[in-house]
Amino acid sequence: MSTQHDACYLELMPAVRLRLGGREVRLSEAMSALVVAVAIRKEGLSRRALQARMWPDLDSGDASKRLRQLLWRIRQATDDRLLDVTAECVRLADMVGVDLRDAELCARRAIDGVAAGLPADWGLLGEELLTSWPDEGVYDEQDRWDRLRLLALERLAERLLAAGDVLEAIEVAGRAMNVDEFSEAPHRILAAAYLARGDQASAWRVYTRYRDFLAGEMGLEPSTAFRDLIGAQATGPARRQQPRAVRRPSLAF
Repeated sequence: MSTQHDACYLELMPAVRLRLGGREVRLSEAMSALVVAVAIRKEGLSRRALQARMWPDLDSGDASKRLRQLLWRIRQATDDRLLDVTAECVRLADMVGVDLRDAELCARRAIDGVAAGLPADWGLLGEELLTSWPDEGVYDEQDRWDRLRLLALERLAERLLAAGDVLEAIEVAGRAMNVDEFSEAPHRILAAAYLARGDQASAWRVYTRYRDFLAGEMGLEPSTAFRDLIGAQATGPARRQQPRAVRRPSLAF
């Protein structure tokens, strides 16, 4: 986790948590809702947009009054160090650290192949954003984060496998599978990792579970590349037969 912003650090994964000067600050539900709305937008939100999001059923005058009151409460609770408030906009103060931003940086470095520079807490890529958060306004950001971290975990697992770090590749591929159970790449990488350590039974089990899941949920079957990796000769997703020969894994995906 980043130490640059230890004075004020906001966590959004998996839930809202604010640390200020080494102590945890407890935010009310309304305060958390406003902070989340502002935090997921790097540029912040206009006061009008915040009012409409927080109090859609109130007229502009009442909503404006509620916003002023809530901003005052947040300032008091955070020593006026969390938010940068102007007449038009509300955003996080420049020196506030956010785990989502650290995780995004980690993800992009993994995608770009900067494995040597990844922080020790790359495990942030396995974290969900705002788990069970009730506001639909965060759904798009949750989807965007899941797409980014899935790709990052896949790329990281591929490179770990290619470098011979099989156990770590298995761990990372497993985390990627948890992000999207429909995505084939993590299953294929996991199977390749098992094959790399000579565990043909586990590789076959990964393949058949994914094959049966895909057939049951979507009526589809794994790609030719996945079938060829395992050596499966099945012509349809529901057929079960032992592979004639298990090939050594290809490290190119």
